[in-house]
Amino acid sequence: MSQVVHPERTSQRVARSLLELAAVLADDDADLLNVPTAPSERDDGHAHGIVMGGNHRPERLTLTVEEAARSLGISRAHAYELAARGEIPTLRLGRRILVPREALARMMCG
Repeated sequence: MSQVVHPERTSQRVARSLLELAAVLADDDADLLNVPTAPSERDDGHAHGIVMGGNHRPERLTLTVEEAARSLGISRAHAYELAARGEIPTLRLGRRILVPREALARMMCG
């Protein structure tokens, strides 16, 4: 029995999950999370902050395990081992395993 996949619903759920994660991280330690949870207005009238669509690409809130491994200076295999043991904070979205940037930074700070 095959299941019908609705990509627009899936991407909306993923976006909502990431925004909820950002809100939780902001509640935990607001000074580590430099991305506002709601866009604010600048003097020139343009919104800045998290941008959905458009040409401006904000910094991603998550890293792949491979990207986290490179930033930690460890091998890809070792990063996956640490993630499996819970030593690297991870977030599972479907089949993807992502590492929240701010949780990784908080882990490195102590």
